Amino acid sequence: MSPLSGFSSVRVADGELWFADGFEAAARELGLAEHSRWVSRIEEGIPGGRGKIAFVESSGRRLALKQLRRGGVAGSIWRDRFSSRERLIDNLSIPKLARDRGVATPAALALLIVPGPPAWWRGWLAIETVPNAPDLRKRLPTDPPSAAEWSDALAAVRKLHDAGIEHPDLNLGNVLVDAAGRGWVIDLDRSTVHDRPLDIDRRIDGIRRIERSYLKTCFVHELPIDTGIDWLRLYASKDASMAERWSQRHESDLTKLRRHRRAWRR
Repeated sequence: MSPLSGFSSVRVADGELWFADGFEAAARELGLAEHSRWVSRIEEGIPGGRGKIAFVESSGRRLALKQLRRGGVAGSIWRDRFSSRERLIDNLSIPKLARDRGVATPAALALLIVPGPPAWWRGWLAIETVPNAPDLRKRLPTDPPSAAEWSDALAAVRKLHDAGIEHPDLNLGNVLVDAAGRGWVIDLDRSTVHDRPLDIDRRIDGIRRIERSYLKTCFVHELPIDTGIDWLRLYASKDASMAERWSQRHESDLTKLRRHRRAWRR
């Protein structure tokens, strides 16, 4: 097994259990070494994302348990099976690297990998939750973020990009703001990690994804659009180079938004 900083692994009856340093006893106490325990808990959980999520308590921490599932076209075919074991381990390694670089993202604490059928793997993940911080997509219809909370959210995205992490699925469902006004970014496992801060175009791509997610959520829930949200200013303040590139890309980004909007109406 490949070494992973901050984690250890052991062979268990159904495959291999990975756990954060210091979490092995809690993982075993919760039954996370047993595939059947994960399955039974998650079956009794609540809908969330690509499947159900179960919540458990351990040493004063609230953990979310979920089975890892694929998205997009591959998800409709392979669902919960991955051709790369390393792809499952990314669910531990990328959040750990992001936290080490100062990004606010929940700690991944345990991962059960079960082999089979041949050359395929399935995974179950335990990750810490952020108390009292529903994602912004859930909040928008009934408890819209304040101006300060939008700023906190975009500051978290800026921190992610400053750390060189490119999130391929930035949307309101992956951004939280806690009661103390701290922004968080979640679901980093498919992110690309760079050895330097992101360039301007990658940053703008991320901001535009957040903007489209906001507009789509308003469309789906028939909510009024707040035209006063200045996404670039919230992210970049008075960064002149970003403002110039934002302006240069305006028409092409607007065309892309129109294409997305046509898909929402289908």
